[in-house]
Amino acid sequence: MTATTPLPPTVPALSKQLDSAFPLAGLPDPGTREALLGRLHQHYVSYMAGPEDFARIPRLNADPDIRAIEERWLDWEDAQVDLGDLPQTGAAFRDWFLTTAADHTQPEFCDYLAKEASLEEMAMFFMGEELVDSKFDDLMAMVQIGTEGHTKLTIAENYWAEMGEGKIEGVHTRMFEHSAVYMRARLDEAGVDRDRLRCPEAFENACLLLMYGIHRHLNPRALGAMGVLEQSASPRFQAMVDGCDRLGVPSDVIDYQRVHVHVDADHGAEWFQGVFVPLVDRSPQLLREISIGVATRVRVANAYYRRIWSVMRELTDH
Repeated sequence: MTATTPLPPTVPALSKQLDSAFPLAGLPDPGTREALLGRLHQHYVSYMAGPEDFARIPRLNADPDIRAIEERWLDWEDAQVDLGDLPQTGAAFRDWFLTTAADHTQPEFCDYLAKEASLEEMAMFFMGEELVDSKFDDLMAMVQIGTEGHTKLTIAENYWAEMGEGKIEGVHTRMFEHSAVYMRARLDEAGVDRDRLRCPEAFENACLLLMYGIHRHLNPRALGAMGVLEQSASPRFQAMVDGCDRLGVPSDVIDYQRVHVHVDADHGAEWFQGVFVPLVDRSPQLLREISIGVATRVRVANAYYRRIWSVMRELTDH
């Protein structure tokens, strides 16, 4: 898609909102952006409903408003990527990717989580992470579709880890929900309004992977985005564990985070060798799409971490 992608003819009422949320020039309006991305997030999550809810699962792009939001947002994100900064060969991809991932570890934020964040601040961060982590196993399953050989086996091995290697109590999303229940209760006890998290950056962070995973033509971008997430996440999980230990959070509440300190480090290395290496030399177009996924995930996530850190600190500043 390009910035000139025409909108469907049935969405004139959205035009002003789209121009405000994803302007071709100037700064986006946060309220409008949050409203549209929140709507998009609700739409994506509905695709992941269980079999018993089949009747409420929407058809892909049947809603012209959703299509318009997606297309304008994707065009806007693409315009933020400097294509000249992306690797032009598979050989150049390795150093570029590892450097990009290393620069995405958020050391100052991690230090704050480990050493300074209050329990309420930590709980707020857990709630922000819930938008992505609560669906991560489904995302991992979705990006396997259409892959083959070492790429499919690598993703399948990661998915098996997400499934607790066959043990129901070890399924990662169940482990995360256990963390989320505890942290949600702490915020409720402290009278903290979780709607503080309703911001465009949080929905962008969640919607990006969902959009990439749901739409098959964006699969290379999904692989890039999930690869850089896996490669860079371990320091944040370690910081969450250290901070929660400091705050006296029960050990079982942070089992998910503790496991992922090592799991994501392993998965990041495996993803590079098993997913990226077989693909980046296939064609310049495929390399470009994977790299755009990496770069866009980094931009979106960096904005999310800056915003959520600000929201967290507001809890202790007032």
